[in-house]
Amino acid sequence: MKNTTSIILLLFITILLTKVYSQETTFEYILSTPANEVVRDIYESENNSLYITGFISNNNNFRLMKKGIVLKLNEEGMFIDSILVDHTPKALDIIRIIPDLNSQYILSCQSYDTLGNAQNISIVLKKIDNNLNIINESEEYFFPNEYKAIEYITKKGLNDQFIVAGTVDTLHNDFTMFFYEFNNNFDSIKAKFFLNKKKVFCFWVKALNNGNYWILTEVNARYFILDTTLNIINEQDIPDMISGSYGVKWDSDTSFYLTGEWNGGPDDDIGIIKQFHPIDTLNHYFQPWGTNDTLDFPAINSALDFNNKDSIYIGGTTNFRTTYYGTWPSWYFVIQTDSMLNVRWERFYGGDAYYVMQKIIASNDGGCIIAGTRFDYQNATENELDIHILKLNSEGLLVGTDDKPAPEMHEAIVFPNPGSNFLRVRIAAQYKQSVLELYDMSGRKVLSQQITGRWGEVKTTFLKPGTYIYKIHSNDGLLESGKWVKR
Repeated sequence: MKNTTSIILLLFITILLTKVYSQETTFEYILSTPANEVVRDIYESENNSLYITGFISNNNNFRLMKKGIVLKLNEEGMFIDSILVDHTPKALDIIRIIPDLNSQYILSCQSYDTLGNAQNISIVLKKIDNNLNIINESEEYFFPNEYKAIEYITKKGLNDQFIVAGTVDTLHNDFTMFFYEFNNNFDSIKAKFFLNKKKVFCFWVKALNNGNYWILTEVNARYFILDTTLNIINEQDIPDMISGSYGVKWDSDTSFYLTGEWNGGPDDDIGIIKQFHPIDTLNHYFQPWGTNDTLDFPAINSALDFNNKDSIYIGGTTNFRTTYYGTWPSWYFVIQTDSMLNVRWERFYGGDAYYVMQKIIASNDGGCIIAGTRFDYQNATENELDIHILKLNSEGLLVGTDDKPAPEMHEAIVFPNPGSNFLRVRIAAQYKQSVLELYDMSGRKVLSQQITGRWGEVKTTFLKPGTYIYKIHSNDGLLESGKWVKR
C-alpha cells in the first residue's frame, strides 16, 4: 500500500461489505465503505488486470469533498491494491485512465474548490505505473474565474499526445466548449475556448490521421471537424435523432459505431449507428432499440465497446430516472449485436437495488465488463453509493459456485414493484412471444396474458392488494419467476 489512507481503504474493502465471486472469468466486485464511492472509468490491461478510477467522498458533502481513487483488481476480480489521491484543500475527481508507454497510465483529473460553488476549477494530470505509484504529475491548468463545473473526455491523440476536451459552465449557466492537447510530458501544446459556441456540450473527441480533430457534441447533437489550429471547418447533425450518453468505437480510420438516446420513437430509447465517414451521414446503418416506455438509458460515460466488431456490447440502465439515488429497483441491461447491428441477445442484471451503469467495456477474453454504482436504498440509513463491477462471459452469463452464488441475471423483468393498477413487463430481445401468469399465495392462477415482443403492460385493477407470484415463460426457453406486490 502507498500511504495511510490507502491502508484504511484496504481495511474497509477487506472487513466490510466487499463481495467477490469468481469462476471462469466471471465475477462480481463491490467496493462498499461508509463513504460514497463513484466509478468514472475502467481499463483492462494486456495481462487482464483491471484499473478502476473515480472518487470517494463523505456522504454529507457528496458533490464537493472528493478524493480521487484508483483500484486494481486481478483477472478474477480479486482486490490487489488501491490509492487515494488527495488534493486538499481542493476536491479531486479522477475522470479517465488511459494507457501510456511502458505499462504506465495517465490519470486525467478535475479539481475545484470545496466551498460550495465548485469554482477555481483546473485540470490535473498524473502518471502512474502498474503498481499504482505516482511517477509524474502536471501543474494545474486553471480555467478563468467565471467558470465553475466541468465535464470532459480524455483520449489518446497522435504521436503519444493526448487530448482533453469538454465543457465548462459559467456562473450564468452559459456552457462553453474547450479543447486542450498535451504532449507526453504534460505540456500544453494546443488550447482553445470556443466562446462563439454556447450551449455546446463536448462528449467525444478523436485525432484524425490528417491532423484534424473530430468532436461529437450534445444538446444540438452534432459532429464538428477542427483543423490543425482548432478552427471549426465543418459540422453536421448526428443522424436519426440520436443524442446523449454516447458510446463511440472506431473500427477504421474513417468509420465508427455510435450509440445514444434515440428521440425518434414514442419515448427516449436506444439508437445504434454504423457510420462510414466522420461527418457524411448519407451512408450509414441505423438500429433503434427500446420499449414503449421511458426505461432504457445508455451508460453515462461510455455505452458501446468491442474488440471484435462482430460482437458489439451496448449497455445502460433500465428503469433509470435519476443519476444516483433512486428509491426503486433498476437493472443494468446489456445487448450484444453483430457488425450489422442485428441483436443476438439481451440480458438484465440487478433489481435488488438502484443500479446505474457508468461504462461498459469489451474484455480480452470475448466477454464484457460493467462498471456502475449501486445504491442499496432498502437497507441504507443515508445516501451511500458503492462501486459495482460485473464481469460477464461472451453470452452475458455469470457463473457462481455452491458457496458463492452468482448475482441475479434476468431475461425478463417486472415493474413497478410494488405496483397498483398495472404492471409492466420487459422481455429480452431473443424472445418474440411469451406469457405472463400471476398466482395468488394459495397457488390459484388469477391472470394470464400473452406478451408480444419486448414490452407489455398488464392491467391489475381487479386484483386485491397483496403479494402475487409471477411466472414469465415461452416455448423457446424463457423462464422467469418472482414476487409482485399490489398496494
